Amino acid sequence: MTDRIPTPADAPIFVADSLLAWRRWLESLAERFDHILPSLDPTRATGVADVVAAREVAVAELMTFAAAPVVEYDDDWPGWCEITLRWLLTATGMPPEQAQTLIDGAFGERLHRWAPLTAVEIGEVADRVARDVLSPTGIVPAGRVDNWPDTWPQGWPS
Repeated sequence: MTDRIPTPADAPIFVADSLLAWRRWLESLAERFDHILPSLDPTRATGVADVVAAREVAVAELMTFAAAPVVEYDDDWPGWCEITLRWLLTATGMPPEQAQTLIDGAFGERLHRWAPLTAVEIGEVADRVARDVLSPTGIVPAGRVDNWPDTWPQGWPS
């Protein structure tokens, strides 16, 4: 996470500081998971809309949190966001392969670019992940509310 290469004399302190920073980040992430995971329990939701909304908020919050340490190092955000979302999805019971497929689909090519994420992009990814994850009956793609019919009523323009 740094472009600075420590001198041999500074290396032990540099490594220790880096490990402590990583530990603080993981502990903070664990606290967020403790707060977020109960809200993602589909048995507590009153409908599909509640499940989708809870997922969208959780994904947006965690992506913002995951990208925050890389403000100084813009090109590190893809890995942080990807692993954080994979951990979230697997913590809710999704198989790892399905979680990775969902993440790849939600980010598309954006995951392979190095420019920092914008708030709009975080919102778009959160929306895609939330709508493609769960329904109250289990792990299935949730239907989009804005789907247009395959055929138009007679007399409507094509």
